[in-house]
Amino acid sequence: MVGVLRDEKAMIVKIGGSVAEKLETVFDALKHAEDVKVIPGGWIFADKVRELRLNDEISHWMAILAMNLYGYYMFQFGKERGFELIEPADFSFFSRKGKFIILPYRLLRNFDELPHSWDVTSDAISVWIASKIGESRVVKITALGGVIKDGSIVEKVGAFEAGDIIDRFTPFLLKKNRIELFICSPEEIKNYILRGRAKGTFVGGD
Repeated sequence: MVGVLRDEKAMIVKIGGSVAEKLETVFDALKHAEDVKVIPGGWIFADKVRELRLNDEISHWMAILAMNLYGYYMFQFGKERGFELIEPADFSFFSRKGKFIILPYRLLRNFDELPHSWDVTSDAISVWIASKIGESRVVKITALGGVIKDGSIVEKVGAFEAGDIIDRFTPFLLKKNRIELFICSPEEIKNYILRGRAKGTFVGGD
């Protein structure tokens, strides 16, 4: 159940809506990372899009805009801890070192490569971004803290064995690009950064 921090070009972190009430804890930890790019989930804004039951094409773009909205909300916690709010037009931005909250709508509009379906959420978008910039791991911060089996967080599962803690398209991206997803809780992300080890679940990376 212990994830190990590896020396990478950047730390790609997807922050789910389930931890919206713990963003101070999350950003207090992330401020210790030298190079971190935060990808927001869709939170309550994406939930509202789902409730509208529009077609997949419209829902896809509205849900990505929902990620932008959550990103703006996050910024009130990130700004005080050295984070900038960025809406990149292409992938060249990711070579910049620093602390950033990414608004993904413009990037997805310019590079429209993912299926327009609810099978694709911020999980898949985070892994897709990692694949484009040559990163081999994405960290997902979520309230569950990992994949739970028999009441305990398991150390590692295959890309297609994580269940509904990730979206349906993410396993395909993990396998295709040999990317590893590490899932942990808000309370564990500080251990991941400062101690190099944290309780959570590795998904994929085969």
